[in-house]
Amino acid sequence: MTNQKLKLWAGIGVATLLASSGAMADEQKDRQHGDRMTSGAHGGEGGEGYGGEGGERHGGEAGAAFSYFADGGEGGEGGEGGGSISPVESDGTYVAMLQMMQGHLMAARELIKAGKAADGRPHLTHPWVEVYPMAEAGLESRGQAQLAGHLKALAENAGRVTSWGDVSQQFQAAWVAIQKAEKSVEGRSAASVSKVVLSLTKQAVLEYDEALENGRFVAAHEYQDGRGFVLSARDHLDKHQAILNKQNSEARRDAGKALADMLKAWPTAVPPEQPVIPVANLYAAQARLELALAPYLY
Repeated sequence: MTNQKLKLWAGIGVATLLASSGAMADEQKDRQHGDRMTSGAHGGEGGEGYGGEGGERHGGEAGAAFSYFADGGEGGEGGEGGGSISPVESDGTYVAMLQMMQGHLMAARELIKAGKAADGRPHLTHPWVEVYPMAEAGLESRGQAQLAGHLKALAENAGRVTSWGDVSQQFQAAWVAIQKAEKSVEGRSAASVSKVVLSLTKQAVLEYDEALENGRFVAAHEYQDGRGFVLSARDHLDKHQAILNKQNSEARRDAGKALADMLKAWPTAVPPEQPVIPVANLYAAQARLELALAPYLY
């Protein structure tokens, strides 16, 4: 535990030092292109067939975001040895994927309800075309294959949505189905909850980074995905605060504050003209969140 905390502190120190020079952002951007895992179901004809706008550029979810589940098991769920990032074998990976689906839907709902249906439509397709192909085996192994129909229907109807009333019923059906799929996992631990939160926030930072070019946002949908993932992470942390408080209430409070600090990078559903928080600082903020959650992890 001591060694892990020292590594985290060292990482945060380096991140803070490099933030002012921008070196960390460049290094992380180079690394993320190797880490991002492209879903074969997205892009090309498939991407354009499910609502189009903004979907083609997105590279799928990141394998790097699930790396937390490959490091020493899941605190009682995945054994003591090296864990698995398979959603069949790892409850944590499975739950993180479902939470990513909800993050995409949060982005869609916020935009459509704000009268920005054209911006929100692509996010209705992302759970189906980006996340479902990764989660499919995990869903089927837990008897949750029916989620596919709800996500597919939402994606196929996305291009016709002009107001919230056009999609509210389908949206709610998909949302409830995701919640049902998550309830198939029993025996949550503070470690697994923490790793889900870290997976979501790591992916959020990667999305934020991907949305930027020369210090300006050039891909609004990537920014919006990141916002959705952080909101989903916050909900997951809040929903399981009793589990976290039972083990270490101070760590839970610190994690909540660190997550709130991260969310400041996404002040609105539509990207600001310039980043509120430099991307290097956001990587450092995510490292501070990991440090706050360390008592549950090591």
